[in-house]
Order: sequence, then structure tokens, then C-alpha cells
Amino acid sequence: MNRYVFSAALACAVLTGCVRSSGDDVRSEAPRPRTTAASAPGLRSVEETPAPPAAAVTGSRLLPSPEALTDSVITAGIKASMLADPLLRGADVSVNTTQGVVNLTGSVVSQEQAAIASSHAQRQDGVMRVDDHLSVNFR
Repeated sequence: MNRYVFSAALACAVLTGCVRSSGDDVRSEAPRPRTTAASAPGLRSVEETPAPPAAAVTGSRLLPSPEALTDSVITAGIKASMLADPLLRGADVSVNTTQGVVNLTGSVVSQEQAAIASSHAQRQDGVMRVDDHLSVNFR
């Protein structure tokens, strides 16, 4: 059980450190039209310059993608709710989230625990689907 408490505390600490201040915003400008060398004044031949991709680097640090941040928030929320549930005592459940798809792996004591773990995942905001790969180990 200490492993779960440590994991939840670590997830909260990581998420707290990922908060951006208003000075960290990445700004991108709208694309500006650029005239070609062949265009002369009065002609309407204008070539659009593609917009540069939004930078993921601010200063010297790399920012996580919005999807990764959302997935880690989903995972942390599910783990926290499972840790707080006394009906999941004795269960060893790992939670991984990728693009809103939650994968539950590990072992539980009963089918009821598997259903409870799955319901914790389904109730979390941002979850698109829950893949339950839990094995039941009777004691």
C-alpha cells in the first residue's frame, strides 16, 4: 500500500510543477502574406507563407504536450480515487492512460474489485475508454 501512497504523492508533485505562469505562454503570429519575386506592384499574385508550428520550447525548457498533461491528470485522479476506496484493499492495480484510453493491469481479489476499479476509471473526466486487463487472484 505504501507504493500507492508514494505514487499518488509523486503524481501530485509532478502535476503541481507543471502549472504555467502567464509569462510562459507561447505566442504564434498569424501567417503574413508574402509577395513573390515575380509579382509586380498592382498584381494580385500573393503566396501565403505557412504558419510556423507552435513552439513547444519556452526558454531552455521543454513543455509537455497538452495530451500528455491531460493523460497524467486522468491517471493521477484515478489512482487517488482508488487509494481512497476501502473496497479495493488487497488489490494491486496499475493505471496507464494514453490519449484518454485507460489501461488497468494487475491483480484483484475478486470480480467485484475489478468492477469497482473499472468504475473508478470510467467516472474520471476525460476518459474515452477503459481497457480492463485485471486478473482475479483468489486468496
